[in-house]
Amino acid sequence: MEAAALAASAPSERTRLTLGGQVGYGVGQIAGQIFRDIPSLLLLFFLTNVVGMDVALAGAAIFLPKLVFGVGSDFAVGMLSDRLKGRVPRRYWLLVGAVLAPLALTLLFRVPDGDNAQRAAWVIVTFSLYMMVFATFSVPYLAIAGELASNERQRTVLMAWRLVFTAVGVLTAGAVAPALVEQFGGGADGYRQMAVVLSVIASASLLLAFFGIGRKADGAQGVFATPPLRGYATMLYFLTYQSGRADALQVIGVIILSACAGIIAAQPFWVWAAGRFGKPRAFIAGSVIYALSYMVWLLLADQPIWVAYLLAFTAAIGNSGWTVIGFSMLADIAADDADHSGLYSAAWIAADKIAFALGGTLLTGLVLSAFGFDAARAVAGLPQSESAVLGVGLAFGLIPPVLTLIGAAIIGIWARKYPTVG
Repeated sequence: MEAAALAASAPSERTRLTLGGQVGYGVGQIAGQIFRDIPSLLLLFFLTNVVGMDVALAGAAIFLPKLVFGVGSDFAVGMLSDRLKGRVPRRYWLLVGAVLAPLALTLLFRVPDGDNAQRAAWVIVTFSLYMMVFATFSVPYLAIAGELASNERQRTVLMAWRLVFTAVGVLTAGAVAPALVEQFGGGADGYRQMAVVLSVIASASLLLAFFGIGRKADGAQGVFATPPLRGYATMLYFLTYQSGRADALQVIGVIILSACAGIIAAQPFWVWAAGRFGKPRAFIAGSVIYALSYMVWLLLADQPIWVAYLLAFTAAIGNSGWTVIGFSMLADIAADDADHSGLYSAAWIAADKIAFALGGTLLTGLVLSAFGFDAARAVAGLPQSESAVLGVGLAFGLIPPVLTLIGAAIIGIWARKYPTVG
C-alpha cells in the first residue's frame, strides 16, 4: 500500500497523525482480532470435533456469555472510561488488557473431562471472563481514535490503515493458530498450547500500541470500530464436509492468507470509492461483492482448492469495503458528541458482538443441529449425513450473504432518506 494513498490531510498540526502514529495505533488491532476470531474460527469446532459437545449446546454456551457479559462489560467499560478519561487516559486500559489477556485466552481451551452439562458450564464461565477482558481493552482502544482523526477523510484513511493490521490479526488467528494446533500434535493439547502462544502475541500487541500511540492519544474523544471478517465459524465445517477435505486445518491457512491479501490490496480503492461515489454507495458495492463471492463459493465447493483461494480473495475485497466504510460512517456520526465517545464505542461493539454471536455461534449451532449434525461422528472422524452436509453449506454460503444484502438494502434506504449524509 502506497503511503500517498493513505496520507491524511489534517486541518491542523495538533490533529495530524504521523505514519508512525498510525502504525503504532494499528498494532493494537492484532490483539483485538485475535480475541474476536479465535472463538469464531476455532472454539465451536474445538468443542464439537475435539471435545465432543453437542453442537447446539456448544453454540448456546458461547452465545450466552457474549450476550450477557459481552454487552454488559462493553457498556460498563465505555461509561467508566468516559467518566475517568480526565484522570486515567484511555490508553492505560490497554495495559489492563495486556495483563489479563493470557489468563482469559488459555482458560478457554482447557475444558475439563465430564458430561455435556459440566463442559457447558466451564465454557460459559471462562468465556464470560474472556468477554470481560476483551471489553477492558477493546472499547477504550476504539474510542482513542477520535483524537487521531478529526474529519471524514482522515477517519476513512485511518480505518484503511487499521484494516491493514486487522489483516495481520486475521492471519494470526486464521492461519497461524490452526498451524500451531497441528504443530503441537493436534487434539486438545494442541489447542491449549496454541492458546498460550497467541496470548503472548496479544499481550505484546497491546503493549506496542500503548507505547506506539503515546501521549497524543491521552484524552481521546472519538469513536472507532473493528472491522471483522464474517463466515469464520462455519469455514472449517465447510472445508471438511462440503469440500470433503481432510486437510482443512492446513488449507485454511492459505485461505486466510488470500483473504488478508484481498483486505490489504483493496484499501486504496475503497478510500477512493468513498470519496468518489459516497460512503453509502461504496458500502453497498462491498456488500454485493462479498455476498456474491460466498454464494459462488457454495456452488463451487467441490472444485480445486485454488478456486477457494480466489473466492476468499474477492470476498475479502468486498468485506473490507463494507466494513471500513460502515465503521467510517459510524465515526462520522459519533464525532458530533465527543463527550460520550466511550458509550458510542460500547453500543456499537455490543451490537456487533450480538450479531457476531448470533450468526457465528448460536445460529450456526442451531442450523447444524436442525440438519442433523452429529458431534459423536465428527469426533470419530466419520462422515455426516447428506442433510447435515446441506446444513453446513447453507450456514456458510447462503445465510451470511443474504443477511449482508439485507444490511446493504437498509443502508440504501437510509441513504435515500438522508442524501446529504455520507
